Amino acid sequence: MAILDLIEFIDNSGEIIVTREPQEGSGEFRMGSQLIVQENQVAVFFKDGRALDGFLPGRHKLTTENLPLLGKVIGLVFGRSPFRSYVYFVATKTFPNLGWGTPTPVLFRDADFRMVTLRAHGAYSIRIHQPRQFIHTLVGTKGVETTCGLEDFLRAIIVSRFNEVLGGSMKSILDLPVLYNQIAQGTKDAVRQDFGQYGIQLVDLLINAITVPPEVQEMINRATGIAAQDTDKYRAIAASDAMRDAARNPGAAGTAAGAGVGFGIGLGLSQQMTNALQNQTAAAPPSRSSQNAVPAARISPEELKSRLQNLKALKDEGLISDSDFEEQKHRLLSQL
Repeated sequence: MAILDLIEFIDNSGEIIVTREPQEGSGEFRMGSQLIVQENQVAVFFKDGRALDGFLPGRHKLTTENLPLLGKVIGLVFGRSPFRSYVYFVATKTFPNLGWGTPTPVLFRDADFRMVTLRAHGAYSIRIHQPRQFIHTLVGTKGVETTCGLEDFLRAIIVSRFNEVLGGSMKSILDLPVLYNQIAQGTKDAVRQDFGQYGIQLVDLLINAITVPPEVQEMINRATGIAAQDTDKYRAIAASDAMRDAARNPGAAGTAAGAGVGFGIGLGLSQQMTNALQNQTAAAPPSRSSQNAVPAARISPEELKSRLQNLKALKDEGLISDSDFEEQKHRLLSQL
Protein backbone atom coordinates (compact mmCIF):
# COMPACT_ATOMS: atom_id res chain seq x y z
CA MET A 1 0.00 0.00 0.00
CA ALA A 2 1.30 3.44 -1.01
CA ILE A 3 2.23 5.94 1.68
CA LEU A 4 -0.09 8.93 1.79
CA ASP A 5 2.03 12.05 1.61
CA LEU A 6 -0.95 14.34 1.00
CA ILE A 7 -4.14 13.85 2.97
CA GLU A 8 -7.21 15.91 2.07
CA PHE A 9 -10.85 15.64 1.10
CA ILE A 10 -12.56 18.06 -1.29
CA ASP A 11 -16.35 17.88 -1.44
CA ASN A 12 -17.36 19.22 -4.84
CA SER A 13 -21.00 18.31 -4.24
CA GLY A 14 -21.32 20.18 -0.94
CA GLU A 15 -23.48 17.34 0.41
CA ILE A 16 -20.99 15.23 2.38
CA ILE A 17 -21.34 15.48 6.14
CA VAL A 18 -18.76 12.89 7.15
CA THR A 19 -16.36 10.71 5.20
CA ARG A 20 -13.38 8.48 5.90
CA GLU A 21 -9.94 8.43 4.31
CA PRO A 22 -9.14 5.80 3.24
CA GLN A 23 -12.64 4.42 2.73
CA GLU A 24 -11.76 0.97 4.09
CA GLY A 25 -9.14 -0.28 6.51
CA SER A 26 -6.30 2.04 7.47
CA GLY A 27 -3.72 3.97 5.50
CA GLU A 28 0.02 4.38 5.83
CA PHE A 29 1.16 7.84 6.89
CA ARG A 30 4.57 9.18 7.80
CA MET A 31 6.00 12.14 9.60
CA GLY A 32 6.27 15.09 7.28
CA SER A 33 3.08 14.22 5.35
CA GLN A 34 0.80 17.15 4.53
CA LEU A 35 -2.76 17.32 5.86
CA ILE A 36 -5.06 19.90 4.26
CA VAL A 37 -8.34 20.68 6.01
CA GLN A 38 -10.82 22.76 4.00
CA GLU A 39 -12.95 25.58 5.36
CA ASN A 40 -15.98 24.29 7.30
CA GLN A 41 -14.13 21.02 7.94
CA VAL A 42 -12.56 19.28 10.88
CA ALA A 43 -10.17 16.30 10.51
CA VAL A 44 -9.74 13.71 13.24
CA PHE A 45 -7.24 10.85 13.24
CA PHE A 46 -8.55 7.46 14.31
CA LYS A 47 -6.95 4.18 15.21
CA ASP A 48 -8.77 1.00 16.21
CA GLY A 49 -12.11 2.83 16.54
CA ARG A 50 -10.67 5.47 18.86
CA ALA A 51 -10.67 9.21 18.11
CA LEU A 52 -7.24 10.74 18.68
CA ASP A 53 -5.76 13.97 17.33
CA GLY A 54 -7.90 16.59 15.57
CA PHE A 55 -7.12 19.42 13.16
CA LEU A 56 -8.94 22.63 12.25
CA PRO A 57 -9.02 24.21 8.74
CA GLY A 58 -5.58 24.88 7.21
CA ARG A 59 -2.44 23.09 6.00
CA HIS A 60 -0.70 20.93 8.59
CA LYS A 61 2.60 19.05 8.52
CA LEU A 62 2.38 15.88 10.57
CA THR A 63 4.86 15.77 13.41
CA THR A 64 5.07 14.12 16.80
CA GLU A 65 4.13 17.50 18.27
CA ASN A 66 0.73 17.72 16.58
CA LEU A 67 0.06 13.98 16.89
CA PRO A 68 0.70 13.46 20.60
CA LEU A 69 -2.26 11.16 21.25
CA LEU A 70 -1.55 9.00 18.21
CA GLY A 71 2.13 8.87 19.19
CA LYS A 72 1.27 7.46 22.61
CA VAL A 73 -0.94 4.76 21.10
CA ILE A 74 1.53 3.49 18.51
CA GLY A 75 4.73 4.40 20.36
CA LEU A 76 5.99 6.86 17.79
CA VAL A 77 9.44 8.31 18.10
CA PHE A 78 10.36 11.35 16.06
CA GLY A 79 11.46 10.24 12.62
CA ARG A 80 9.93 6.76 12.78
CA SER A 81 7.46 6.16 9.99
CA PRO A 82 5.34 5.02 8.37
CA PHE A 83 2.47 4.47 10.78
CA ARG A 84 -1.06 3.16 10.16
CA SER A 85 -4.18 5.18 10.87
CA TYR A 86 -7.25 6.66 9.17
CA VAL A 87 -8.83 10.10 9.13
CA TYR A 88 -12.41 11.35 9.34
CA PHE A 89 -13.31 14.62 7.66
CA VAL A 90 -16.41 16.20 9.24
CA ALA A 91 -18.18 19.16 7.62
CA THR A 92 -19.29 21.85 10.08
CA LYS A 93 -21.50 23.93 7.78
CA THR A 94 -25.31 23.88 7.89
CA PHE A 95 -26.96 21.18 5.77
CA PRO A 96 -30.49 22.30 4.81
CA ASN A 97 -33.45 20.41 3.37
CA LEU A 98 -32.51 16.90 4.38
CA GLY A 99 -35.51 14.65 3.85
CA TRP A 100 -37.22 12.42 6.37
CA GLY A 101 -40.29 10.22 6.19
CA THR A 102 -41.97 7.14 7.63
CA PRO A 103 -40.49 4.15 5.74
CA THR A 104 -43.62 2.14 6.53
CA PRO A 105 -47.11 3.29 7.63
CA VAL A 106 -47.41 4.19 11.31
CA LEU A 107 -50.24 2.47 13.20
CA PHE A 108 -52.39 4.98 15.07
CA ARG A 109 -55.25 4.20 17.48
CA ASP A 110 -58.00 6.58 16.36
CA ALA A 111 -60.99 7.48 18.53
CA ASP A 112 -63.30 7.68 15.50
CA PHE A 113 -61.83 5.21 13.00
CA ARG A 114 -60.27 2.70 15.44
CA MET A 115 -56.89 1.67 13.98
CA VAL A 116 -55.53 3.89 11.19
CA THR A 117 -52.20 3.76 9.38
CA LEU A 118 -50.57 7.13 8.76
CA ARG A 119 -47.66 8.30 6.68
CA ALA A 120 -45.67 11.47 7.21
CA HIS A 121 -42.74 13.21 5.58
CA GLY A 122 -40.87 16.47 5.84
CA ALA A 123 -37.46 18.12 5.88
CA TYR A 124 -34.85 19.07 8.44
CA SER A 125 -31.59 21.01 8.66
CA ILE A 126 -28.57 20.23 10.84
CA ARG A 127 -25.08 21.43 11.69
CA ILE A 128 -22.27 19.56 13.43
CA HIS A 129 -21.53 22.13 16.13
CA GLN A 130 -19.38 19.91 18.37
CA PRO A 131 -17.26 17.80 15.99
CA ARG A 132 -15.28 15.96 18.66
CA GLN A 133 -18.43 14.98 20.54
CA PHE A 134 -19.94 13.88 17.24
CA ILE A 135 -16.86 11.80 16.50
CA HIS A 136 -16.78 10.18 19.93
CA THR A 137 -20.50 9.36 20.20
CA LEU A 138 -21.53 8.49 16.66
CA VAL A 139 -18.49 7.68 14.59
CA GLY A 140 -16.44 5.94 17.25
CA THR A 141 -19.14 4.01 19.10
CA LYS A 142 -21.93 3.51 16.55
CA GLY A 143 -19.76 3.10 13.49
CA VAL A 144 -21.49 5.79 11.42
CA GLU A 145 -18.83 6.45 8.82
CA THR A 146 -20.69 7.97 5.86
CA THR A 147 -23.29 10.65 5.20
CA CYS A 148 -25.76 8.00 4.07
CA GLY A 149 -25.36 6.08 7.32
CA LEU A 150 -25.73 9.27 9.34
CA GLU A 151 -28.93 10.33 7.56
CA ASP A 152 -30.49 6.88 8.09
CA PHE A 153 -29.69 7.12 11.79
CA LEU A 154 -31.10 10.65 12.12
CA ARG A 155 -34.27 9.77 10.17
CA ALA A 156 -34.91 6.88 12.54
CA ILE A 157 -34.73 9.28 15.50
CA ILE A 158 -37.14 11.74 13.86
CA VAL A 159 -39.72 9.07 13.00
CA SER A 160 -39.54 7.59 16.50
CA ARG A 161 -40.11 10.97 18.16
CA PHE A 162 -42.85 11.86 15.68
CA ASN A 163 -44.74 8.67 16.58
CA GLU A 164 -44.50 9.47 20.29
CA VAL A 165 -45.66 13.07 19.91
CA LEU A 166 -48.49 12.09 17.56
CA GLY A 167 -49.84 9.46 19.96
CA GLY A 168 -49.67 11.84 22.91
CA SER A 169 -51.20 14.87 21.17
CA MET A 170 -54.00 13.60 18.99
CA LYS A 171 -57.04 11.40 19.64
CA SER A 172 -58.53 11.41 16.16
CA ILE A 173 -57.24 12.29 12.72
CA LEU A 174 -60.22 14.64 12.46
CA ASP A 175 -58.37 16.84 14.98
CA LEU A 176 -55.24 16.97 12.81
CA PRO A 177 -55.82 20.39 11.18
CA VAL A 178 -55.89 22.22 14.52
CA LEU A 179 -53.05 20.18 16.05
CA TYR A 180 -50.62 20.30 13.13
CA ASN A 181 -48.39 23.04 14.53
CA GLN A 182 -48.43 21.48 18.00
CA ILE A 183 -47.29 18.11 16.62
CA ALA A 184 -44.56 19.75 14.54
CA GLN A 185 -43.25 21.77 17.49
CA GLY A 186 -43.36 18.80 19.85
CA THR A 187 -41.42 16.66 17.39
CA LYS A 188 -38.86 19.42 16.86
CA ASP A 189 -38.26 19.86 20.61
CA ALA A 190 -37.83 16.12 21.20
CA VAL A 191 -35.51 15.65 18.21
CA ARG A 192 -33.40 18.66 19.17
CA GLN A 193 -32.56 17.04 22.51
CA ASP A 194 -31.69 13.73 20.89
CA PHE A 195 -29.44 15.31 18.28
CA GLY A 196 -27.71 17.48 20.88
CA GLN A 197 -26.28 14.50 22.74
CA TYR A 198 -24.35 13.59 19.57
CA GLY A 199 -22.94 17.06 18.99
CA ILE A 200 -25.48 17.78 16.25
CA GLN A 201 -27.50 20.99 16.23
CA LEU A 202 -31.01 20.74 14.81
CA VAL A 203 -31.41 24.00 12.90
CA ASP A 204 -34.99 23.34 11.80
CA LEU A 205 -37.51 20.57 11.27
CA LEU A 206 -40.67 20.68 9.17
CA ILE A 207 -43.59 18.30 8.74
CA ASN A 208 -44.75 18.70 5.16
CA ALA A 209 -47.66 16.25 5.29
CA ILE A 210 -49.41 13.65 7.42
CA THR A 211 -51.59 11.46 5.21
CA VAL A 212 -54.11 8.67 5.71
CA PRO A 213 -54.71 5.67 3.40
CA PRO A 214 -57.02 6.30 0.42
CA GLU A 215 -59.81 4.18 1.88
CA VAL A 216 -59.82 6.20 5.12
CA GLN A 217 -59.77 9.47 3.18
CA GLU A 218 -62.78 8.20 1.21
CA MET A 219 -64.63 7.49 4.47
CA ILE A 220 -63.89 11.02 5.67
CA ASN A 221 -65.06 12.52 2.38
CA ARG A 222 -68.23 10.44 2.48
CA ALA A 223 -68.93 11.45 6.08
CA THR A 224 -68.43 15.14 5.37
CA GLY A 225 -70.58 14.81 2.23
CA ILE A 226 -73.44 13.34 4.24
CA ALA A 227 -73.08 16.13 6.78
CA ALA A 228 -73.27 18.70 3.98
CA GLN A 229 -76.38 17.06 2.55
CA ASP A 230 -78.01 17.05 5.97
CA THR A 231 -77.26 20.75 6.30
CA ASP A 232 -78.83 21.50 2.91
CA LYS A 233 -81.92 19.52 3.84
CA TYR A 234 -82.18 21.36 7.12
CA ARG A 235 -81.96 24.71 5.38
CA ALA A 236 -84.61 23.75 2.83
CA ILE A 237 -86.97 22.49 5.53
CA ALA A 238 -86.45 25.60 7.64
CA ALA A 239 -87.11 27.88 4.66
CA SER A 240 -90.19 25.87 3.70
CA ASP A 241 -91.56 26.14 7.23
CA ALA A 242 -90.98 29.87 7.22
CA MET A 243 -92.79 30.24 3.89
CA ARG A 244 -95.70 28.10 5.07
CA ASP A 245 -96.08 30.15 8.23
CA ALA A 246 -95.93 33.34 6.21
CA ALA A 247 -98.60 32.03 3.84
CA ARG A 248 -100.87 31.30 6.78
CA ASN A 249 -100.01 34.62 8.49
CA PRO A 250 -99.61 37.26 5.76
CA GLY A 251 -98.50 39.89 8.26
CA ALA A 252 -95.25 37.97 8.87
CA ALA A 253 -94.11 38.14 5.24
CA GLY A 254 -91.13 40.39 5.84
CA THR A 255 -89.84 38.19 8.67
CA ALA A 256 -90.10 35.03 6.58
CA ALA A 257 -88.21 36.60 3.67
CA GLY A 258 -85.44 37.72 6.02
CA ALA A 259 -85.17 34.20 7.44
CA GLY A 260 -84.84 32.78 3.94
CA VAL A 261 -81.89 35.05 3.19
CA GLY A 262 -80.29 34.18 6.55
CA PHE A 263 -80.31 30.50 5.64
CA GLY A 264 -78.20 31.18 2.55
CA ILE A 265 -80.94 31.04 -0.14
CA GLY A 266 -79.85 32.77 -3.36
CA LEU A 267 -80.61 36.44 -3.88
CA GLY A 268 -82.90 35.81 -6.84
CA LEU A 269 -84.94 33.18 -4.98
CA SER A 270 -85.25 35.33 -1.88
CA GLN A 271 -86.51 38.22 -4.00
CA GLN A 272 -89.00 35.88 -5.64
CA MET A 273 -90.17 34.73 -2.21
CA THR A 274 -90.58 38.33 -1.03
CA ASN A 275 -92.59 39.32 -4.10
CA ALA A 276 -94.84 36.27 -3.76
CA LEU A 277 -95.46 36.96 -0.09
CA GLN A 278 -96.25 40.60 -0.77
CA ASN A 279 -98.72 39.50 -3.41
CA GLN A 280 -100.19 36.97 -1.02
CA THR A 281 -100.51 39.64 1.66
CA ALA A 282 -102.41 41.91 -0.69
CA ALA A 283 -104.66 39.03 -1.81
CA ALA A 284 -105.30 37.44 1.61
CA PRO A 285 -108.86 37.68 3.05
CA PRO A 286 -109.36 39.78 6.19
CA SER A 287 -108.77 38.16 9.57
CA ARG A 288 -111.44 37.77 12.24
CA SER A 289 -110.06 40.77 14.10
CA SER A 290 -110.72 42.98 11.07
CA GLN A 291 -114.22 41.90 10.00
CA ASN A 292 -115.18 45.50 9.38
CA ALA A 293 -112.13 46.25 7.22
CA VAL A 294 -112.50 47.19 3.56
CA PRO A 295 -112.54 44.02 1.36
CA ALA A 296 -109.46 43.34 -0.77
CA ALA A 297 -109.53 44.88 -4.24
CA ARG A 298 -110.28 42.76 -7.26
CA ILE A 299 -107.37 41.65 -9.43
CA SER A 300 -107.12 41.39 -13.18
CA PRO A 301 -106.63 38.08 -15.02
CA GLU A 302 -103.07 39.06 -15.93
CA GLU A 303 -102.18 39.79 -12.30
CA LEU A 304 -103.82 36.53 -11.23
CA LYS A 305 -101.74 34.63 -13.73
CA SER A 306 -98.54 36.28 -12.49
CA ARG A 307 -99.29 35.52 -8.84
CA LEU A 308 -100.16 31.92 -9.59
CA GLN A 309 -96.87 31.52 -11.45
CA ASN A 310 -94.99 32.84 -8.43
CA LEU A 311 -96.83 30.44 -6.13
CA LYS A 312 -96.09 27.52 -8.43
CA ALA A 313 -92.41 28.42 -8.49
CA LEU A 314 -92.35 28.29 -4.69
CA LYS A 315 -94.10 24.93 -4.72
CA ASP A 316 -91.69 23.53 -7.32
CA GLU A 317 -88.76 24.64 -5.18
CA GLY A 318 -90.27 22.69 -2.28
CA LEU A 319 -90.64 25.83 -0.19
CA ILE A 320 -94.41 25.47 0.25
CA SER A 321 -96.54 22.34 0.31
CA ASP A 322 -99.19 21.35 -2.22
CA SER A 323 -101.95 22.13 0.28
CA ASP A 324 -100.52 25.62 0.89
CA PHE A 325 -100.40 26.18 -2.86
CA GLU A 326 -104.03 25.11 -3.33
CA GLU A 327 -105.18 27.28 -0.44
CA GLN A 328 -103.51 30.38 -1.83
CA LYS A 329 -104.70 29.61 -5.35
CA HIS A 330 -108.33 29.47 -4.18
CA ARG A 331 -107.92 32.80 -2.36
CA LEU A 332 -106.55 34.41 -5.49
CA LEU A 333 -109.32 32.98 -7.66
CA SER A 334 -111.91 34.37 -5.27
CA GLN A 335 -110.55 37.87 -5.96
CA LEU A 336 -110.97 37.60 -9.72
